[in-house]
Amino acid sequence: MNEYLFPFRLFVRVAYAGSFSRASRELGISQSSASRIIASLERDLGAMLLIRTTRAVALTPAGATYLANIEPLLAAFDEANLAAKGGEELRGRLRLGIHPGMCLREIVPKLSSFLDFHSALSVDLVADQPQQGRIRDHVDLFLQVAAPEEATTAMRLIGSTPRVLVASPRYLLGRGVPDSPVALITHSVIAGPSPSGAGSWLFSRNGRAVSISVEGKMTAHASEVAMSCAVSGIGIISTGLWSCQAELDSGALVRVLESWDMGDIKLYASLPAGAAANTVARSFINHLVSEFHKSDFNNCIELP
Repeated sequence: MNEYLFPFRLFVRVAYAGSFSRASRELGISQSSASRIIASLERDLGAMLLIRTTRAVALTPAGATYLANIEPLLAAFDEANLAAKGGEELRGRLRLGIHPGMCLREIVPKLSSFLDFHSALSVDLVADQPQQGRIRDHVDLFLQVAAPEEATTAMRLIGSTPRVLVASPRYLLGRGVPDSPVALITHSVIAGPSPSGAGSWLFSRNGRAVSISVEGKMTAHASEVAMSCAVSGIGIISTGLWSCQAELDSGALVRVLESWDMGDIKLYASLPAGAAANTVARSFINHLVSEFHKSDFNNCIELP
């Protein structure tokens, strides 16, 4: 690691970790050395960047501004070095936030293949609900599902999966198989954490659109819990094909109203507000696009 840039990289790690001890462990130096280096940086700048307490470390207003300005510069430096080396193995640490459920099922295996190629790379993996917004500004990259109208300029489309209705054979044996969207009114619905969980379900076929208002017999606030409820025979769930592919393959779930289109669920990479994508984050985005492009059931776009 470039010695001249080390204080700046250390400052970024301390700022995100909120701890000198954790940042120093990650960078392989002592806590006292980390504290001394940051203090020297603050003296050189003539500004206090961090507030130290016995419990945590927080950014000062000057520190927050400095962080927003220094990260794109470090990212540009890393990009230039990687380009000069011809795309050699990546090093450093990727702070990756993911949405539970579908992302856990689809992202973790693809993360494994990425790390096989970049064995010197370390990853901080944090799972959280995107609407809670607690971690998105504290990671290099956040992966989430969102409706197209929710997308922003800071988000990049990774891929999409069809939205489907599924239920267990046991449930359908007892309650019957709905033969039209309107028939769902008499069925048990499991409301999941996503917008597709309950409310109005929109169907289309042959140019005909049908909107059905559904009320969840049960509400599950985690995707995996909702899936378990469907497998156990409680009711019908609306979810992405990614999320239930394993259960469909095993026969634990079967599709309902398969001839009707419910649109797609899209996976986006969201970058922290005001931060440029660093080399590792952008490389992982491109890796995901390439991996998802190999799948038969999704559509991806290439990043510029």
